[in-house]
Amino acid sequence: MGKTKKLIELDDKAIEILEKQAKLQKRSLKNYIEFTLEDQALRFSEPSEEYKAIMDDMIKQMENGTLKTTPLNEVLKKYGREL
Repeated sequence: MGKTKKLIELDDKAIEILEKQAKLQKRSLKNYIEFTLEDQALRFSEPSEEYKAIMDDMIKQMENGTLKTTPLNEVLKKYGREL
C-alpha cells in the first residue's frame, strides 16, 4: 500500500497533549500521530469476516429465541456502578 504526505495544522494545546501521549507510549510525536490516525481509519473500515460471523450467529440466536442477554443494570451492578 502506498503512502501520501499531507500537511496538517493543529493548535498548540493539541500538540502539547499529543506529545505527552506519545512520550507515554515511547513514540515520537510523528509516529504517534500516524499510528493514531491509521488506527482510527481502521475503525471506520468494514468489520472483519470473524466479527461478521459472530454477529450473524447472534442474530440467528435472537431469531430462534436462544440468545442469552444480561440487562445493563445487572452488568453495572456487578462492577459496582449505577446508571
